[in-house]
Amino acid sequence: MSSPPPFVLFASALTDGCGDGYARRLAALLDIPVLSLTGRTPLADDAAYAAARAAWEALAAETRPLIALSVLPAFAPLAQQLGARGAVVVAHQPLAEASGLPEAEREWLAVAERQVLALAPDLIASSEAAAEAIVREAAVPRGRITVIAPPTPQLSRARGSGGPGVAILAKGALLSASAHELLIVALGGLTDLDWRLAILGAGREGDYAAHLTRLAAELGLAARVRFALPAEAETLWQEADLFALAAAGPGYRMAAAAALKRGLPLAICGDATTAPEIPPEAGAVAPPGDRTQLARALRRLIFDRELRQEMAEAAWRAGAALPGAEAAAERLSEALG
Repeated sequence: MSSPPPFVLFASALTDGCGDGYARRLAALLDIPVLSLTGRTPLADDAAYAAARAAWEALAAETRPLIALSVLPAFAPLAQQLGARGAVVVAHQPLAEASGLPEAEREWLAVAERQVLALAPDLIASSEAAAEAIVREAAVPRGRITVIAPPTPQLSRARGSGGPGVAILAKGALLSASAHELLIVALGGLTDLDWRLAILGAGREGDYAAHLTRLAAELGLAARVRFALPAEAETLWQEADLFALAAAGPGYRMAAAAALKRGLPLAICGDATTAPEIPPEAGAVAPPGDRTQLARALRRLIFDRELRQEMAEAAWRAGAALPGAEAAAERLSEALG
């Protein structure tokens, strides 16, 4: 029996590239090497186009390329060659939806994405909702897309803050797509309750972090809201009583999966497309962008300690059922067959 062809993942050299975390996590399952490409992402510049072309031309004849979402536009000039090399695009969710960029730039991304996806023979998406969005936005036949949920690592259960008050943790890059301002405004109406919020996120978008700081100050929340560094992650997860997430989209929310694995009750914005699915007994889900409903969900969870404990147990059970590395690796191996 012949051995399967080798693969390499093309990803962004920037640590906060859209969707790269998902692509890199999948590559690690099968020890697929990662080639980090320089240049701007996801709005490709001359350096990005040059890096993509150089990497493509240096690719060994027997090696099949995986292309992460963030660098996809840089391969647009090479789109006609993707099929011949058996390229596989790894898409966390449609690029234009994930970027958090202004409308004109999202439209440019959407065109570049459609151009490449139309000619890539195979795609991998993080959820059924992400696959449906790709079909809708890029007119890709559903049969070309394999859904592989990101593996969730084994994580130690959160012990909680121990009080006084409720420690709320939010996780997401400091980009407008994360919608942290919606969460801050929702909490702005709950100053009669004892809570504090830590926002854990890397990657900064222009003045967005400064905007969030000003917003918290304007709402009188400066002493309650802080922006944490990645080095604090484990401590914040351990000491959290509640996880909150304002951003919703068709992609797989690894932070929500991690919260379930930690046994934390959740208050999030989401809908039927949000993955992983949050059981109603494990968290409260408000419609996307619905600040009022999110505030109501937060109020219940902050006020009712017994409810938080019940939801924490349900979250812990739900987290235990999430797919691990072995199942994801098997599915990926089959997809790349």
